Amino acid sequence: MRKIMNFKMALLLGLAVAGLSMISASNKAEARPNFKDIWAQTYPDSKMLIAKKCGVCHPGKTKKEKNDYAEAVFKGLGKRKQTDKDVIIKALKDAEAMPSSVEGKTYGDFIKADQQPPTKAAE
Repeated sequence: MRKIMNFKMALLLGLAVAGLSMISASNKAEARPNFKDIWAQTYPDSKMLIAKKCGVCHPGKTKKEKNDYAEAVFKGLGKRKQTDKDVIIKALKDAEAMPSSVEGKTYGDFIKADQQPPTKAAE
C-alpha cells in the first residue's frame, strides 16, 4: 500500500512539474529587443531589410558573423545586451554617419541606396 502511495505522489509531482514547465515555456520573452524590428522602424523606406533580413548585419550563415556595419553599431550600444530602444536607435544613427571601407562613402550611403554595407574582408 505504501509503494502505491509513493508512486501516486511521484506521478502527481511529475505531472505538476510538466504542467508548470509547459505554461512557463509558452510565455517566453526575449531579453533583447528585436534589432530587425527596430532597424525597420528606423529606416522604414529601405527595401534592403526585406531582401536581407538579418543579413544587413550578419552576412554569413550564423549570427556570430558580423560585417563592419554591425561592428560599428555594436560600438554605439555600450554593452553587449542593450535593451534600451533609444540607445539602439542612436547607435544605428551614429553608425550610419561612420565611414565605410569604401573610400568616400558612409554606411548611411549604402543604406539609402539599399545596398549591403561592405566588409573589409570581402574586398
